[in-house]
Amino acid sequence: MRLALTVSEVLLPLLYLLLCVAYVWVFYENRKFAHRWARRLLAATVTAHLAASVIHARVHHHLPMASPLEFLSLLALSLLLIYAVIERRLRVRETGFLVTGVAFLLQFVASAFRVAEPAANPLLEDPGYAGHAVLVLLAYTALSLSFLYAVLYLVLARQLARKTFGLLFRRLPPLEMLERMSVGAAKLGVPLLFGALALGHLWLYDLADKLDPATASRLTPFDPKILTSWVIFLVYLVGLAGHRWWGWRGRRMNALAIAAYLAVVVAMGAIHHFVPSFHNFSLRGGV
Repeated sequence: MRLALTVSEVLLPLLYLLLCVAYVWVFYENRKFAHRWARRLLAATVTAHLAASVIHARVHHHLPMASPLEFLSLLALSLLLIYAVIERRLRVRETGFLVTGVAFLLQFVASAFRVAEPAANPLLEDPGYAGHAVLVLLAYTALSLSFLYAVLYLVLARQLARKTFGLLFRRLPPLEMLERMSVGAAKLGVPLLFGALALGHLWLYDLADKLDPATASRLTPFDPKILTSWVIFLVYLVGLAGHRWWGWRGRRMNALAIAAYLAVVVAMGAIHHFVPSFHNFSLRGGV
């Protein structure tokens, strides 16, 4: 097991690099052969990383999120998983070089600077917390991709308005497809976020039964991070309803996706730094 884990730590960044090169090839050449190899490498990389994560969990008995570097590696996998679903549904690969490029950088940093196995928070061994954390990661990854595609939409729309038809304009999907990709990513993120919140509430009450009364009293569903997450869920839900039934399309919809995501980043950053919360699971703080 440990030998397989060591091999995966060397193999994963190489696979991510090859995957990024394949999607850059797709962007510049747009040939069927390049598309076929990119698709196969994507499947191989996701499978290898999932296997490595399972091996890591079995060897160390916890979710691989015990350190910032482990989190970066899991974030790279999350990006590929969400992107793979969007690509399979819409069959568009021209934006893959951006996603796989970011994923490669995350995995390269995670592998290059990996140190000895850090001490892990015992909560990472709890299946309820592990499931909640994974769903949160996937949800916000999907919303991040929705933001990325919305930005690409506005960049492309600006080039079209100015009639500056460069390589980016010629290679990126049309505006309608970029909007579908942004909305499609949000459609993945919203149910994932709901699942994360629902599982988090169930886990919260289960955890309260295992703690002493003084510590359990600090657990509350009205924690600022939890309430903010519900607000985020409702905002994106309204946005999807507007797109589906109220005719929110084009620049308005994509500007809303960008504004909502920036509001999420600012709100979560402010709460993390300035508002007291039990929702801190580092080894030195929180529950």
